Amino acid sequence: MKKQHKLLAGAAVFCLLAVLMFTVWRTSRPEPAEGEKHITVEVVHKDGATDSFAYDTDEEYLGPLLEEAGLISGTESQYGLFVDTVDGETASYENDGGWWRLSCDGEDAQTGADGVVLEDGAVYIWTYTVG
Repeated sequence: MKKQHKLLAGAAVFCLLAVLMFTVWRTSRPEPAEGEKHITVEVVHKDGATDSFAYDTDEEYLGPLLEEAGLISGTESQYGLFVDTVDGETASYENDGGWWRLSCDGEDAQTGADGVVLEDGAVYIWTYTVG
């Protein structure tokens, strides 16, 4: 009987911690800013060539803005858009280990493009990465 009470108490503590962690995550994530934002998107291609694009937008997230503009494309999955093409160049992990890395103001993105909240004045960089 004591063992069942310990298991039950452990399960209750686990559930409480899970709810607490979820609450902290929900309250600490950045909220999209309303209104127009000016952003810059830079693309570093496989050959090292760079292109720069400026956008003025009311959009709240990076992915939909760049998809609508035709700068990125990819495959939808349960995790959001998996970007495989940026500025007309397709990365193929199967062929050369290539993939597109996204950084936001010098820091690697913590989410996919669909979850990146746009901030006025921010610089977003797509870099063709091998390995």
